[in-house]
Parts: sequence; C-alpha cells; structure tokens
Amino acid sequence: MDELLIGLFAIFGGMARYGVDQFVVFGHLPLATFLINLIGSFLLVFLTNTLAQIDGFPAQLTLGIGTGFVGAFTTFSSYILEIMQLYQAHAYLLATGYALLSLIGGVIGAYLGLRASRLDLIHLTKREASK
Repeated sequence: MDELLIGLFAIFGGMARYGVDQFVVFGHLPLATFLINLIGSFLLVFLTNTLAQIDGFPAQLTLGIGTGFVGAFTTFSSYILEIMQLYQAHAYLLATGYALLSLIGGVIGAYLGLRASRLDLIHLTKREASK
C-alpha cells in the first residue's frame, strides 16, 4: 500500500516539477531547479512535521506526500547536472555559487518549514481547545 501511495503522489509531484520548469525560465541560469529545491526543502519538513502531529492522520499518507510528491517534485540529480553544465561552460564562479547557495538555501528552507509547522500546530491546538 505504501508503494501505491508513493507512486500516486509522485505522479503529481513530477507534474508540478515540470510545470515549474516550464514557467520559470531565466536565461541560462538554473533558477527553476533552485526554486524547486528550496520550496521542496520547506515543504518536506513543514508537511511531514505538521501531519505527524495531527491525531489520526494516516502515517501512510504522510509517507506518500513526503516521499512521493515532494520527492518527485525536487531533484538532486538535476541540481548536480546543472552544476556540471556550468563547470563545462567554464562558469566556475557561477557553478560554485549555485551549489553553495542551493545548499544554504535548502537548510534555511527546511528550518523555515519547521518553524512554520510549529506555528501552525500552535494555532491548530488553540483552535481545537476553543471548540
């Protein structure tokens, strides 16, 4: 069952990735992959942390969303390919900057996802308590 949910969510994650790739074009810069990976870093931490804290939310669904959707949406291999393409084009500074900025941005995105999840859970708890 886990594999089915992961596969179904991966279809939508891959489609979302393709959509962003089509709409975010900025010359020869790999801006789409950069944005996708930053958004994915945020989403993975935010969603998995938030959903894991909701009583009765199925762990299998959290797995499908995190591994399937976000896993298919983001891509490490495209990130590495784009770094190598920049190196092959002798854009060494740009390649190094892209690699470092993506890494640092990903960690910041994950941190912000965790913070947002905690705030969301506080509001959810307050809402449930007031009922």
